[in-house]
Amino acid sequence: DCDGELDEHASDALVWYLDVDEDGYGEPLDSVEACTTPEERVATGTPYFVLGLGANILVGDRGFRGVVIRNVARAHRVLDGSTLWAESGATIRDLIFVAIEYGLSGLEHYIGIPSTVGGAVWQNLHFLSPAPERARTMYIAEVVESVELLTESGERVIVDHDAMAFGYDT
Repeated sequence: DCDGELDEHASDALVWYLDVDEDGYGEPLDSVEACTTPEERVATGTPYFVLGLGANILVGDRGFRGVVIRNVARAHRVLDGSTLWAESGATIRDLIFVAIEYGLSGLEHYIGIPSTVGGAVWQNLHFLSPAPERARTMYIAEVVESVELLTESGERVIVDHDAMAFGYDT
């Protein structure tokens, strides 16, 4: 193992790639396993982006140097007849029809907005009530009770509404 003793063929060693042009990205055909960063190498910590439906996405001319993850985690169900549970890739549109079937309300304002649950929570999806009154803006935070998050370390944690610190476009 990578304990500083004998580290050859350590099962917990990382794969490192030669960074020829020093742009922070390694060459996939030139790798080495090691417990510490070898000179002129970068870790496999590949940049990633989780893509929902692809609405409101702009990509620069240079593209995205990393992995784009298409989120297809779309399961959803109604618990105890009053709570709608959904995975992050479920579409708000699909959930609206499920909610209507069970007599639940709060999502119907978002019928024309293409969004997944993950995107809606991430940006605190909102809708300005119709003209001419424009009475108020409805936020997805108003119907979220809790969220299960996957941390950067790979741990799953459930946080309540307050822990999400919802705000405008946050």
